[in-house]
Amino acid sequence: MRVHAYLHRKEGDQSNAEYWYRRCGVAPSILTLDEEWEELAQELLEQG
Repeated sequence: MRVHAYLHRKEGDQSNAEYWYRRCGVAPSILTLDEEWEELAQELLEQG
């Protein structure tokens, strides 16, 4: 769901992104898109 939120944010649909951030129980990201992607990728790699 966080990747879904990120993708909506990337396409400029902030309200839909905020909906998906809420669905996964995290605050909307204040990082740059590149920084958020790095964070997401790292978390997914750690999950295996």
